[in-house]
Amino acid sequence: MRRRLSTRLLFLGLGLALATMPPAGAGELRDILEATLTHPQLRARAGEVDAARAEQRAAGSRYLGQGSLSAGWQRYEGERVVGVFVPTPNSTVPLAREIGQYGVSYSLPVDVFGVIAAARARAAGDLGAARLLARQEMLLKLHQAASAYATLQALQRQQEALARLRDSVTASHRRVQEEFVLGRAAGVDLRLAESELARVQADEAGLAAAVANAQAELLEASGREAGWPMTTAIRVPAWHDGPLQQSLPVRLAEAREASSAAQARERRRALWPALSLDASYYTYQGGGATSDVWSLGGKVALPLDASAWHRVSAQDARAQAARDEARAAERDARRQLQALRANYDGALADARALEQEVRYRREVLAVQRERWRLGALTLENLLRQERDLLDAEYRLANAQARAADAWSAAQVIAGLPAAAYIAQLDAP
Repeated sequence: MRRRLSTRLLFLGLGLALATMPPAGAGELRDILEATLTHPQLRARAGEVDAARAEQRAAGSRYLGQGSLSAGWQRYEGERVVGVFVPTPNSTVPLAREIGQYGVSYSLPVDVFGVIAAARARAAGDLGAARLLARQEMLLKLHQAASAYATLQALQRQQEALARLRDSVTASHRRVQEEFVLGRAAGVDLRLAESELARVQADEAGLAAAVANAQAELLEASGREAGWPMTTAIRVPAWHDGPLQQSLPVRLAEAREASSAAQARERRRALWPALSLDASYYTYQGGGATSDVWSLGGKVALPLDASAWHRVSAQDARAQAARDEARAAERDARRQLQALRANYDGALADARALEQEVRYRREVLAVQRERWRLGALTLENLLRQERDLLDAEYRLANAQARAADAWSAAQVIAGLPAAAYIAQLDAP
């Protein structure tokens, strides 16, 4: 009587605790995915974006020209002219062995042929490519974490199914062993039960290895130790087709194409004359004399470099290759998305069919166990029915995990923003 009362109180307390708990798994996947956003590889990509942004600012700053401040002191073996000698009537030329000078010079480019503009376009393309690479890396890490989490959910369901099979096989083995001792069961039935029990143990070892691999993937992506998920309900968002031209590989290839073409223009235009406006002011001191020198002027420079023409040809070839890569990226993105959509649809169809199969096999197994208990069914047939149910439950969990994995991989190609990715997987 006391045992019954204690059991009732235990179940009452457990029921109250469950009633006050939040929904199982609420926010767990979101926390994991948000932790993934702090991965060191993502910080490295963010640093590359900052570097590309600084390069773009540097390319634009070339319009402002460049100058220098200088100061120096020299001692000569003999007297030299202090400053720049300008002959004038009745002038005295200041001479000294020790002469100091300081001043400033500035050169302002005149971008007549668009060299600086091409450099800015190249830097803008590099910045766009760096941003897209950072988004791609972020989505890849989110995909890794989400896929590992879904795999753990499937493995947990498989572990639960395998535990039920182990209990059933253990009970069957115990019964056959008792009947064998009493002479009511054949030795072949006992060996069959022992073989099935050993097979279950091997399945448990394989499942443990798969769990360890999934946990290692999740730990690498999110930096968080992972046990069993709080819920085994695998979230599979609905599929949404977007414009192929907005997919991440296509946009990345187009950004690289633009950068390569701009670099080709920059090198080609650098072979044309370069114009600049120059100004300088210097003060020379020595021998008690001071001489101020200033100048204003312009400069035209025509580069004569045979190897530069070959470098332009090489960059033109790279630009053409980048254009071809962009076209190839569009085709490949279309192929990948079509393949992932087929995998997604196939996995969901498998899951729907397997849900019905699992229900059917559970009903059949309940009847077959009763028949075996009454002696109307052989042990071999019972074990086969139990193994068929386990296989169906395994395939059902795997099908749902495959659908989630296909959806997630498609978002990496589509370039879905990280916030939208997390929101769709965390939706109720």
